Amino acid sequence: MHEEELSPLLRQWLDETGAPGISVAVDDGRTIRCLLAGVADPLTRTPVSAHFAFQFGSVSKMVTAFLLIEALADRGLDLETLAVAIAPDLAASNDLAFHSVTARHLLNHTSGLDSQWWADMGQGGEARRAAARAIVALPMIARPGDLFSYSNSGYVLAGYLTEVLTGQIWEAFAEDRIARYLGDHSLSARAETFLVRPTATGHAAPPSEGAPALPAARWYAPVALAPGGGLAGTPADLARLLRVLRGRLGPDQRPSLVPTIGWRYAGWAPGIARYGFGEKTFAWGHDGTTVGQACAVRLCEGRPETVVVATNAAWTAPRVGRLADKILRTVTATPDPGAFVEPLAGYEDWRMPPETDPSGCYARLNATLTVAMQPNDELLLAEAYSPQDALHWFGAKTADAAGPAQERLRQCSSHSFAAADKELHFLRHPKAPGRLYAHDGMRATPKSTRFWL
Repeated sequence: MHEEELSPLLRQWLDETGAPGISVAVDDGRTIRCLLAGVADPLTRTPVSAHFAFQFGSVSKMVTAFLLIEALADRGLDLETLAVAIAPDLAASNDLAFHSVTARHLLNHTSGLDSQWWADMGQGGEARRAAARAIVALPMIARPGDLFSYSNSGYVLAGYLTEVLTGQIWEAFAEDRIARYLGDHSLSARAETFLVRPTATGHAAPPSEGAPALPAARWYAPVALAPGGGLAGTPADLARLLRVLRGRLGPDQRPSLVPTIGWRYAGWAPGIARYGFGEKTFAWGHDGTTVGQACAVRLCEGRPETVVVATNAAWTAPRVGRLADKILRTVTATPDPGAFVEPLAGYEDWRMPPETDPSGCYARLNATLTVAMQPNDELLLAEAYSPQDALHWFGAKTADAAGPAQERLRQCSSHSFAAADKELHFLRHPKAPGRLYAHDGMRATPKSTRFWL
């Protein structure tokens, strides 16, 4: 179990990040063990225990994919089924290309839908239908199947398609179907379920100058968005479910891998990413961030080990996946490969000519990127996120007086740039040379004529 190595690692991680608490489940294929450190709530000083629920954020997408696959199979359908064939009301889209979107496109992030649609459609049973109709009314950023671009919007639609197929609201179907495999379990997307259980208190900002960590202002973003990141539960119960998901997602999905961009992933299958893990080994999983909390899951390819990491500190999101990697490497004795892959290996036809200057403005629903080439092959990036996105997702206000965050990135290869926790790659659509994209390894942002931030 390597507890003598992992327990000090968790305490050190809390000290370095300022996170209040952390809960880890390690499954060796036979036994699930829990490692705990810190507190669930700094005000009460209640220690984290294995019974405390944490929010999973976008790790929920693994379960959303599983649920849609199950719902399709129940009806004798598969992932090549068109979204508009399942939900004909979505045919009233504003982009004809949407009519070619399949369930597979939604789950492997190649639908062409913009990433980050946020709106509060209320608490009723029609909230997700209203959200789905609003999403398909938006312009698409690429044609289905063209380009990997991580999309929360696509998973809202995946949840809605599950509702149409099953006749149940997504939250109810999720609880019922998980219970079919696990029996009693703590996993749910309903906030009211957790407010009467031991639950870790989320925090939006770290402690500073003697002040404690700032509690998150709310439990989660609007109800309609739950399939994109609304599940919560204990890491141990999630690890139990991942034993089932291994048979539906992960290593068995290698033939379904789509190429990705940058150094973050080694491909993406429905609901789950593949990561370079060792010299010749891989791990599968997902990272997630929600209001005040962060989570990461890693499943070792070719071996039974699984790691689930959950913490009640949103600001640790860039680091929680690396911690999950480190824990999995410890329990499997796998060395860090330490080598970058070619960032555009799967998109050779999308490369820009060497003389192309990527400077300009790139815009998507929740972010505007302004880039300018600098001397010595550096790039100056100014990045502004929408205030409503920050309020819904992280539960904190944006410092609009400070303006866009600026960062210098160094050139690593032709039209690929990087800084400490940032990467940016520039591409040109092979069939539309005037269509340029900035891609951060997760999301594609089209070049825009928009001149305001």
